[in-house]
Amino acid sequence: MQLFSLTRSQLACSACLFAASVYGTAANATDLQDTYSAAQIYDSTIKAAEYDYESAIERLPLARSAFRPQLNASFEGEINEQNDDGLGVYDVTRLSLSLRQSIFNRENGAIVDQARLGVKQAQAQLLAQQQNLILRTANTYFDVLRAQVEAEFARSELEAIARQKEQAERRFDVGLVPVTDVRSAQAQYDLAVAAEIAAKNRLENAMGAMQVLTGSEPASIAPLASDLPLVAPDPANGDAWVKLALDQNLDLVAARLSAQTAAAGVASARGSRYPTIDLVGVAQSVDHEISERSVDAGLLRLEVRLPIYTGGRVSSQVRQAKADSNSAMQKLMSQERLTAQQTRDAFRGVTGSIARANALRQALSSTRKSAEATDAGFRAGTRTSVEVLRALRDVFRAESDYAGARYDYIINYLTLKAAAGTLSEDDLIPINNFLVKQDP
Repeated sequence: MQLFSLTRSQLACSACLFAASVYGTAANATDLQDTYSAAQIYDSTIKAAEYDYESAIERLPLARSAFRPQLNASFEGEINEQNDDGLGVYDVTRLSLSLRQSIFNRENGAIVDQARLGVKQAQAQLLAQQQNLILRTANTYFDVLRAQVEAEFARSELEAIARQKEQAERRFDVGLVPVTDVRSAQAQYDLAVAAEIAAKNRLENAMGAMQVLTGSEPASIAPLASDLPLVAPDPANGDAWVKLALDQNLDLVAARLSAQTAAAGVASARGSRYPTIDLVGVAQSVDHEISERSVDAGLLRLEVRLPIYTGGRVSSQVRQAKADSNSAMQKLMSQERLTAQQTRDAFRGVTGSIARANALRQALSSTRKSAEATDAGFRAGTRTSVEVLRALRDVFRAESDYAGARYDYIINYLTLKAAAGTLSEDDLIPINNFLVKQDP
């Protein structure tokens, strides 16, 4: 008649086995900082952002090169023949050296401004991708832990239901319970088998996502300690976080720089209408085979060019640049609204996950007491085995939900800092300190 007591013993045994499987290898387990270090080396998204930044850096000296001296050398050789001069075939060679220095070019000046803003924009995008990598690493890491908890509780639930099913069948054989109890236990067992299969698939998917991020699947990862403090955001005001995000959010900073770059593009297009002034110097040596002498010459000239009609090209470029600038401004406005919304959502996520975790901790205590009362009622004959099984499942679910709520708190905390533009690798250190890396 000790059905639930036996089931709880089985649950306790499963919990011990789970602790052994997780903590037994904890000394060699991969932690959050290990995962982030591996992702920095392997992840292609962050590598692409780094190369984009390097490319943007090179655009600035490329744009500035238009204002620096341009030195060119050329060599020409000719073979000439004139039939009426009686001289036959003769050669002419020319060696030239030219130097051009731009004095005024408004279009190129705007291109330099664009390149300078482009470097800042690429830097902001790189920093945003670095923050994004921190978030992706944390999400991937705790998704694995979440999936492990779900899989372990699904296995424990299946074992408990299997024991309940076995004892229901024995009690039916001796006439203590009706056949409906056996059928109900069988149905619950079949559902538990399906739930365990789904939980295993989710764990495999989570491990696959970690392999995509880091290039390998660790043998084990360090679990989260039960004494993780749930600290409220500081400042404890959502509007203050929104204000901070509107100043420092890296995606928003990149969007502002993109709008400024597009505005510089309008100035560059309009600069095509202005005159350009260049100073040109040429030195040339010409060797005539006929006269058997060389002629050396040099000149220095000031070139002023003014475009008068370009077939509508300049006007079209200006209109196109204005449209690009207007588009960038609209994207900036959209990013501002999105940043404010994401920051408020993240702030509510942190405060909500704290409240939910506290409530689930209380719910876990309540479900355990309820399960004990249901067990006592079953032994007294006032509760059915189905009620015992339902109470047991509530305990399993409360354990799983409480663990998930603490993972949600961490993710929301990091997301809030990323929205405010203050997330860094250092923010992983206090979290990593609450991962169990040593054998208990």
